[in-house]
Amino acid sequence: DRRSAGAAAEPPGRTRLTSRQGLSFRRRCTPRSCGRNEGGRGIRRSTPGQLAGKLFVVIDDDTLVLDGMRGILQSWGCQVRTAVSSTAALAGLVQDGDPPDLIISDSRLADGESGIEAIGRLQRAVGIPVPAFVISGDTAPERLREVSAAVSHLLHKPVSPMALRTTLNRLLKVHDMRASSRAPQQE
Repeated sequence: DRRSAGAAAEPPGRTRLTSRQGLSFRRRCTPRSCGRNEGGRGIRRSTPGQLAGKLFVVIDDDTLVLDGMRGILQSWGCQVRTAVSSTAALAGLVQDGDPPDLIISDSRLADGESGIEAIGRLQRAVGIPVPAFVISGDTAPERLREVSAAVSHLLHKPVSPMALRTTLNRLLKVHDMRASSRAPQQE
């Protein structure tokens, strides 16, 4: 089954992980990009840009997805808190004491919780507008309308790293522009 968890067959130097829900991550490893290169320098990372230092909460009941998301977001310089439910995410936020800069949730979580519900619960708990989006493998039109009506953005599985990064940058930029337009002007 192509959608089962684990590593798929890839050419030498490449790894592709696909979760049971269809989220796919592909990383190309060469001596210069993975581990130590000939010059003794450490792992090369992409330029983080505006993502560096941002705190993201990722909610998904698939631990492979959480591990993949954590890895890619950390490689961009982000701080990442992962959780399998909104309850676990809230516990982590209470422990850390810092509100997230952005929330990402799978559309369907364990125990019947929806990603929309999880995002709403976290946003209410922190008491400030936090940008968020849902990742979904669902193609039913009524479910897609429901998600689109509740959150500003929806990504469809499988999600490429480029689509993920573009969405993160776009949502953070819009959020920052709105926040700066609401801030009192200094004269």
